[in-house]
Amino acid sequence: MLGRTEYLFKWTLYAAGVVICWLVHGLLLQHWVLFGAMPFIFPMLAALIAMYEGPFSGSVCGIVLGVACDLVIAAPIPCFYTLIFPIAAMLAGLIARNWLHISLLCAAVVTLLAFLLTDSFHCLLLLFAGKGIPAAALGLAVQETCATLPLLIPAYFFFRKIYDICHVYD
Repeated sequence: MLGRTEYLFKWTLYAAGVVICWLVHGLLLQHWVLFGAMPFIFPMLAALIAMYEGPFSGSVCGIVLGVACDLVIAAPIPCFYTLIFPIAAMLAGLIARNWLHISLLCAAVVTLLAFLLTDSFHCLLLLFAGKGIPAAALGLAVQETCATLPLLIPAYFFFRKIYDICHVYD
């Protein structure tokens, strides 16, 4: 069990990691178009941190990340990311704890699940708004996921290093 100082250090490192990823996203990735879409790394970040830290801590991190995204990114409804990221993070933490060992394969599975939840909820909102589920929204979801998946490898090893630093005695 981590002491208070180690706990604060761990979450400060995770927060710094998210800020670094946010800066990379804002400064570089918003100007790249891969597979016809810009990468969107935030569902991946919520899933990766939950994969390492478990369903409860991951869900809390998902709430914080969702609130931050809702404050700066336009969404179809208010609190869209605040609703989706904790659910995706909780499922990612459960998958990593119960079914798959923490690995790059697990990271790929939980990232795909996070994108599936985010995009399916977005399409559901379009359906309830009476706009149907346009093929363009589904196509963009697939393109966005494909554009983000290559970034999974460096993100996995980056957060793996943070996890290893914080859990050296586990």
